[in-house]
This record gives sequence, C-alpha cells and structure tokens, in this order.
Amino acid sequence: MRSSGFAERAVLLLVAVILVSVTRMAYAQDRQSIDEGRQVRPNERISLNVLRGEVAIHPGEDNLLRIQGRLDRQAEGFELDSANGFTQFTVVMPRRLRGGSRGDGSELVITVPEGSEIEFRGVDVDVDIRGVRGGAKVTTVNGEIVASDLGEYVQLQTVNGRINSENNRGRIEIENVNADLRDRGSQGRISLKTINGKIAVENRAEEISFSVVNGEVDANLEGTRSVEFSTVNGTVDVRLRDSERPRVRGSSVSGSIRLELDPDVDARFDVQSNVGRRIENRLTDDEAERARFGPGASLRFMTGSGAGSVDISTVSGGIRIDRN
Repeated sequence: MRSSGFAERAVLLLVAVILVSVTRMAYAQDRQSIDEGRQVRPNERISLNVLRGEVAIHPGEDNLLRIQGRLDRQAEGFELDSANGFTQFTVVMPRRLRGGSRGDGSELVITVPEGSEIEFRGVDVDVDIRGVRGGAKVTTVNGEIVASDLGEYVQLQTVNGRINSENNRGRIEIENVNADLRDRGSQGRISLKTINGKIAVENRAEEISFSVVNGEVDANLEGTRSVEFSTVNGTVDVRLRDSERPRVRGSSVSGSIRLELDPDVDARFDVQSNVGRRIENRLTDDEAERARFGPGASLRFMTGSGAGSVDISTVSGGIRIDRN
C-alpha cells in the first residue's frame, strides 16, 4: 500500500511538472511579433508610445522607419499611422494591466532616419537612443535612459531611473528625481536637475546649469563660459578649466560649495555667507571679512581686469574657492 501511494504521488508530481513546463512554453510564445516598415521623410517627426519593456532607437541608412521585435505580453495590438511628415506608433494596452513586470513588456528595435525628430513616452520602460540628429524628447517614469550622439534639442526625463548622456549636441535638458545623472562629452547649452541623485559631468558645454536638493554635483568642465548652480542640502564641486573670463553664479541653503578655477582667471568675486563664516579662499591671498552686524561673512576681490564674474552665496553652508 505504501509503495502504491508513493507511486501515485510521483506520477502526480510528474504530471504537474509537465503542465507547468507546457504552460510556460505557451506563455513564452503568446507574444505578438512585429516587423513593420515604411518610407518616411528624412526629417519626419516620429512619436513613439510604449508603456513598458525595453526599446532601442537608432538611425538607419535611408529614410525607412522600421519597428522590429515583440509586443508586450498583454498588448492588444499596435497602431502605426503616417501623414504629412508626422508618424505615430503606439503599443495598444488594456486600461487595466493583469499584473506582470517590465520583463513582460515590449522588446523593440526601432530604426529611424538620422535627421528625424523623436518623441518617446513610456512608464516602466528602459530606452536606449543614439545617433538621431533632428531632436529627441524621451519621457519615462521608472525606466533608465541611455542617450548618445543626439543633436538639436534633447530632453531626457524620468523619475526613478538613471540617465546616461554622452556626446550630445545642442540644447540639452536632463531631469530626474531619485537617481543619478551622468553626462560626458556633450556640448552646447546644458541643464541638469535632480532632487536626491548625483550629477556627474565631464564635458565642454558653452553654458551649463545644475540644480539639486539633497543630491550631489561633481563637474569637470573645460572652456565653459557660463555656470549656474543651486542646492539646498547637497554638495556642489565644480572644476572649471580653460575659461579665462567665466560667469559663475551659485547658491546653497546648508549645502557646501567648492569652485576650482585656473590661477590666471580674470574675474570679480563676490562671495557671501549669511549665517556661517566658512568662506575659504585658496585662489588668492584675499580673506573673508565678518559682517559688521550679524553672524555672516563676505569675500570680495578681483583678479586681472575683472572681466568675468563669480557670485556665490549660502545661508549656512561652507564655500571654498580653489585653484586648479
């Protein structure tokens, strides 16, 4: 009797394993494949809407828009419409998702004309976009964005995902909330904003601005003419090289600021601390002076003819001016 019961349980277990395997195989094959292509204009404005998954966008050798890969497991299909230089692609999803994760999302490779303008919108989706010269606006919520070799106007936005920007050109705006931002090799006018993340920069931007609340800025800049930054509780560390007459404006509440400049910089300096007195000057022999009334301190001096300007203020944080 015991051996018979054991055999029955073994058979039942085997049947269960087979059913699970078959179910998984069917589940893996129930995703709709897509391979759609059409001729568009070289400067086509292309709008892409993918709720979740992974999407790669890169340029092709001709004016062909091509979308390849697999749709979201819960997708009800897709819509692809073109007219008068505008193209829109949407993965059609139900109003309510039946659970699942990003791994159940779409897996797409989208080839576009190099001169096209791209607008991408998603929620739980990672995006890798490169080589598009006509402009790019990428917005997601929880996904990571990797963007390189983009041109014209570049806007990258997410909430919880990291953003990695490299070798982009033009007017660049990068923003998230709880993750890190990184830019390397980009040029033009650049704006970077985060609340709790870290901003790491190494580029030759003509103009650049940083904004953090509790985060951190670590910037290596070369030839930049204009630098602006603000922080509440975070730290800002900026090293500026080969900028003879820069214009620098920055502020903090309780965060610390360190600015490193070339020894032969030509600028007027106005550095203010409203409550604390931690102003350190290692660029020249000029020293900070205590406020006549109140607990603050100030540091004012000039190098060269004073062609540039450095204006930095804090409420209670520390400020240090250093030399490269």
